[in-house]
Amino acid sequence: MPRTINDSAALDAFMSTHVYPAADGLLVKDIPHHPVHARAHRGNAGAYFGFEKLKALEAHVSELPPGGETKTHRHTCEALFYVLVGKGWSVVWDDDTPETKIEWQAGDLFFTPNFAWHKHANADPAQPARYLEITTIPMMKSLGDWRIESVEEK
Repeated sequence: MPRTINDSAALDAFMSTHVYPAADGLLVKDIPHHPVHARAHRGNAGAYFGFEKLKALEAHVSELPPGGETKTHRHTCEALFYVLVGKGWSVVWDDDTPETKIEWQAGDLFFTPNFAWHKHANADPAQPARYLEITTIPMMKSLGDWRIESVEEK
């Protein structure tokens, strides 16, 4: 069995460094073209958005490089993904269910359940893929149950 790594501190550091405040606390414009920053601990790039009065949810944009994929990971939050640009696939599974492969493209919405293992991949070898992700991280932090783990991959 591969070793599990606690990525919570790395993600918290990235989130605090690469957060963009929403205009008037309410609006982020042009997410398909918003700047993103490399996240070596995840295998993609991203940017987080600060909605000052939003207490239970957070939003961020992630970009997968051409032909790239994220590390296998899981987190104690639910996550909705709206695909902005590109096409690819995700694999989702947990201890009670076999792997399910989800093929997605721009305009699609998909979901990863709380603490289910998953990874995302860009199917296009020439163009990046980008998705908006909305999670319950703040709610899970307020409940004292926030954690994100990845699998050490060879």
